[in-house]
Amino acid sequence: MRDIAEAVLGLLPSAVSYGDVRVLHRTHELVLAERNGPGDLAREESTGVGVRVIVDGQWGFAATHRLDRVGLAEVVGRAVAQARAVGPGPRIDLGEPVTTRTRWQSPMVIDPFRVPVSAKVDLLTAAVAEAETAGPLVQKVEASMDFFRDDKVFGNTEGALIEQMLTESGAGLVVYAGDGDDIQRRSFPQAVPRTIRGQRGDFATAGYEHVESLRLVEEAARVGAEAVALLSAPSCPDEKTTLIVTGSQMALLLHECAGHPMEADRALGSEVSLAGGTYASPERRGSFRYGSPIVNVFADATIPGALGSFGYDDEGIPAQRTQLITDGVFMGYLSGRESAAAMGEQSSGAARADGWQRLPLVRMTNLCLQPGDSSLEEMIAGTDRGVLVDMTKSVSIDDMRLNFRLGAEVGWEIRDGKLGRLLKNCSYTGVTPQFWADCDALAGRDEWKVHGIPSCNKGEPLQVAHVGHGTVPARFRNVRVGTK
Repeated sequence: MRDIAEAVLGLLPSAVSYGDVRVLHRTHELVLAERNGPGDLAREESTGVGVRVIVDGQWGFAATHRLDRVGLAEVVGRAVAQARAVGPGPRIDLGEPVTTRTRWQSPMVIDPFRVPVSAKVDLLTAAVAEAETAGPLVQKVEASMDFFRDDKVFGNTEGALIEQMLTESGAGLVVYAGDGDDIQRRSFPQAVPRTIRGQRGDFATAGYEHVESLRLVEEAARVGAEAVALLSAPSCPDEKTTLIVTGSQMALLLHECAGHPMEADRALGSEVSLAGGTYASPERRGSFRYGSPIVNVFADATIPGALGSFGYDDEGIPAQRTQLITDGVFMGYLSGRESAAAMGEQSSGAARADGWQRLPLVRMTNLCLQPGDSSLEEMIAGTDRGVLVDMTKSVSIDDMRLNFRLGAEVGWEIRDGKLGRLLKNCSYTGVTPQFWADCDALAGRDEWKVHGIPSCNKGEPLQVAHVGHGTVPARFRNVRVGTK
């Protein structure tokens, strides 16, 4: 693959003021078991090359799976022709040159691609069987594992040549219960707010050891029992009250309210026609109050084992930590080379592409909420009346990332500092800066956990990114909760 990257760079004509190449071999394995037996077993492999060039101040991009000399020459020609077709433009600033030459590999204890498929099927089948012990109201059970491996090489005309291998593993379980009048679901260890097959649960940049640590079989009976219990639970009351959000649901809340709004390309307008704009506009940086003073948010692609971790992004920028919100004030952006330079900065190393056939976009890495000094137990004990919610069931947010509604799989009422009845159909609404301004407690470091979510969507054509979210349970006052 290194030879291919060097060959492409050697084929670039002198008219190219900047060029880069990404050669990628991706392997994905899905193993899925369902209530009535094994579901899906799939293994996909893809190899190709993507080429970006700047000619006369315009970008050109092309990709191909043909890796022979003719195919490589053809893809270079298409990229150059695309840039020239746009016509001359102003100089594109990419900031300081990227000249790194290195290799990097993600940590791994057990290679998931060497674990027998039969062992994976046996574990998932056992988890399904445990979930079914909840009784005849269990209508559907799905347990799955997914494994990804990216072997890739990045090179550019500035002298960079970076080889990386990333291995990602994850697994999860979802149980649906129904009684003819209602359907409820419970997920473990993480929920997906839409129906997809596979890619459920919790993921990490790690080997099969991560799947083993999730304890799917041991937790499955509880998950099934809670799905059944929700059928007879009362609905969440419609009221303004205190809300406590668990760390698992906080992952998506943070994702939507702080992650996407603070992507620099979105702030510069490049997402307006597709996904909208953002309240976090450049002139508000350093002055806009996102939340209360206890709220601090950062992105960190160097966290060992987290799903959004890597050695170098797809522009050759090293993984790093970037502060986005400090003491409740919006301070920074996730960025790539071009968007950072447009703001007079250096890239935060957040440019990533979903495969060789896609352009690098600014994507979340590991978006994290800094822990506080409370605990979930203390937050509940300090609440006279409220609702505790867990696991995301639905999400809706406007195109400026301000007004939002999140639905939860499950809730519990809080009365006089204690958990009460199970509640179903819980949702809550808010306006981002008002909602976060009412955050008055965050759990501490011992409850901080990184949740790996392999399903962040962005771009046209659509790209799916694998991201991590480090979160803790949090408490918010004066929140509108209910069933609608």
